Amino acid sequence: MKNYELKVVDGEIVGMPFIYGYFALVFILGVLWVYRSELKYKFEAFVIVFYMMTGNLNDILTFAIPGVSAFEIQPDRFLLLMFSVFLFRRAFYSKEKIIPKNAWTIPWFMVMLILYCLFKSISLFSHVDTIKLSEIIIKSLHVVNILLIIFCLRLIYTPELIKIFEKAIIVGAITTSIASLIQMGYDPMFVRMGDIRIAFGDVYRVNGIFNAEYYSSYFLIIAATWVLLKFKNERKKIGLVILFSLGIFMTFHRMSWALYLLIFGIYFLFYARPQWDKLLLAGTTGLTVLLFLFITFQREIVNSTLVKERVTEEVGSRFGYYSMVYENIEDKPILGFGNHNNEVYYYNMLHITRMPDRATGKTGGIHSGYLSAMFYYGIPAFIFFTLFVLSAIYYFGRLFLKTGNVFFLIIFFLTVIFGFANISNTLLFKESLGLQLAIYLGLGLGARYYDVPVETKQSIPEKVSVNQNLNIT
Repeated sequence: MKNYELKVVDGEIVGMPFIYGYFALVFILGVLWVYRSELKYKFEAFVIVFYMMTGNLNDILTFAIPGVSAFEIQPDRFLLLMFSVFLFRRAFYSKEKIIPKNAWTIPWFMVMLILYCLFKSISLFSHVDTIKLSEIIIKSLHVVNILLIIFCLRLIYTPELIKIFEKAIIVGAITTSIASLIQMGYDPMFVRMGDIRIAFGDVYRVNGIFNAEYYSSYFLIIAATWVLLKFKNERKKIGLVILFSLGIFMTFHRMSWALYLLIFGIYFLFYARPQWDKLLLAGTTGLTVLLFLFITFQREIVNSTLVKERVTEEVGSRFGYYSMVYENIEDKPILGFGNHNNEVYYYNMLHITRMPDRATGKTGGIHSGYLSAMFYYGIPAFIFFTLFVLSAIYYFGRLFLKTGNVFFLIIFFLTVIFGFANISNTLLFKESLGLQLAIYLGLGLGARYYDVPVETKQSIPEKVSVNQNLNIT
């Protein structure tokens, strides 16, 4: 079943009128926001905000090119085509330089990303005897697409685009939270895509408008940071954070809970400087609610997959996947194994899981972005991917400390989430989180160099001048 196919119950997709209505709403909102703006690249801006508001539901807009059945236009490929056309237009039909002088200033995380892209492509083409050429090209384009998105959004960035982008994030987060509440309290199949996973008893983890619970929760965590850092109205701030927190909690995804607590901790301890009596009251209230839920559903929770799965060294755990990588990578340390269509992957995964679908790669995986990069593309690709994550975290953390601009702090939080999430899940650059990261990185670099004179581009401007140039409140 393809990712963009919604779950069918009794011959019908549950909540399809909701999807049609929501698509119409966000289309109108996106058009109005962009049309009323003074943005130069309105079409590209509209596509980005529409993409961010629709989560993985936009996968149902996938269409095939007539006569080319092997290549469908999925959302990520549409972004690739759109920005390729954008660069072509800029090169041949615009008076602006296709590459401004300050665009040659490349941060280290971009260097690492380019090197990862290079080694991934070399690895894939080295396995042309076992991997179809079409698959090699498509997988190579995944990271090329990320590079293209980052570069193009750096070029089209304006402070006004950020204001529209913020609205899109909040609308998308409200919608996935509402969909999650409906999935939890009314119909678990409501607008559900992708995975169906048990939380406890007969309760499913919620996906919202995404095809996996962790994509929904990570999106909500970043939306919560937007609200905490940018909203001035305390009632709206508290109301939205509570709504988003419910959406995160209902995913029953442990890494999301841990990351949300980490982000909250950083925010309260180093940014907000809260009144400790209020913080203590909020924390006590939250712990009371969690304790009540645990006592009420104690048996179901203790016997649930949430507690049992992948927490031991037994066969079938993620530790088995990781051991498989460490024990076999020495056979192909430089270029890896290319993909899962090889005997090493098949026999090891069959031994670990006892499940043919996992052994053939139809379901599951190595469940670590770092180790997936190592096993599939080799140790150099693993090193460059890891350095990309670490240098991106450092870059935007340092930018925030130098400038005090909260937009850089939001990107810092997202890079931290991406870095930790890839420890236990393979979330490289085709999936939702990777594409969102690329969009934020591109806008972040655009903000970094917006109106910065060429002669001063090598140094980070002083705090006051940067805030004036970025004009982000």
